[in-house]
Amino acid sequence: MSHNIDFSTGRAAMAFIGSRNDIWHRHGQEMKPGMSTPEWAVAAGLDWKAVKVPALAALTGPEFDHIDPSKRFAEVAGRKHIVRSDNGHPLGYVSDLYQPVQPADVLAWFEQYISVDERFQLDVAGSLKKGEIIWATATFRDSLKVGGDEHKARLLMTTTFDGSGATINKGTMTRVVCNNTLDAALGSEKNTVVRTRHSTKFDGKRVGDELAVIAKGFSHYAAMGDAMAGVHMAAADVSNFFKAILDIPFDAKESDLSTRKLNQFNAIKDSYKTTCRETEQLTAWAALNAITRYVDHSPVFSTKDASDERRFLSTQFGGGSDIKSKAVDLLMPLIKDKVAIAA
Repeated sequence: MSHNIDFSTGRAAMAFIGSRNDIWHRHGQEMKPGMSTPEWAVAAGLDWKAVKVPALAALTGPEFDHIDPSKRFAEVAGRKHIVRSDNGHPLGYVSDLYQPVQPADVLAWFEQYISVDERFQLDVAGSLKKGEIIWATATFRDSLKVGGDEHKARLLMTTTFDGSGATINKGTMTRVVCNNTLDAALGSEKNTVVRTRHSTKFDGKRVGDELAVIAKGFSHYAAMGDAMAGVHMAAADVSNFFKAILDIPFDAKESDLSTRKLNQFNAIKDSYKTTCRETEQLTAWAALNAITRYVDHSPVFSTKDASDERRFLSTQFGGGSDIKSKAVDLLMPLIKDKVAIAA
């Protein structure tokens, strides 16, 4: 079930270049190299407008029977809704001063953004949650090996209509063998998440500097992974690491745990066993990848029928992202003397 892909126009709001087998549920429109930004916008279902309309309070129910029916929709001063021009779906609730960015303009901005560095190439664009989230990714052409595993680096762009007024660009890393993902920013002490105000004038030099920082974040991530792959973790330490992730006391017995906590702990242990078989390691790197595998793929973490895009939302913006960040924070002290991650 495609829970969060935008199908509000009758087709998947997603366009891609590459193999359809790599795309969520194999949905979306396949693009060819050299196609224009307007063609991408149409194919990705981003050719509608975000319109600001009055916010109204609906005065319904017996408490308001005494009010004239013509006055039962009261306008909320200073607030507006952002809605889609094509189907009227509400996208956000904002202040009267908020100026919405247009989906096609977001995509055009991203294409202009990545054009500053030829190592980035647009590969997916579209929307989620009926257009409430606009997103695109660009692959990083340089191949990367981290901890002995092939990784694919990408630049992820997202924007919403919730009044934040910013587009977010950040690096992400995918471990190819199992599609585990982690923010590249977690491999660096520097902030490699770039927030761009919608009203910002395009500055090629500044963008080039930002992309250079994000690309350097990929190298920092690789340094982190290589260092963790060199740190052996005893079984007891791995177990305590998993307990710390789940906020389980180190001295807790199975009988002390709720069924949910026990299921989570066992699911992470299963993920660790699989990762150890893949990497042939009993290391901090294997322990970290056990967590990313658990978050990205285990039905225990979310639900058995969780779709790929629902996991995407969690791993990039929700609880899954928080758990991965916590895992990195717990393991970083093990490598602090082995590599200068933020150099």
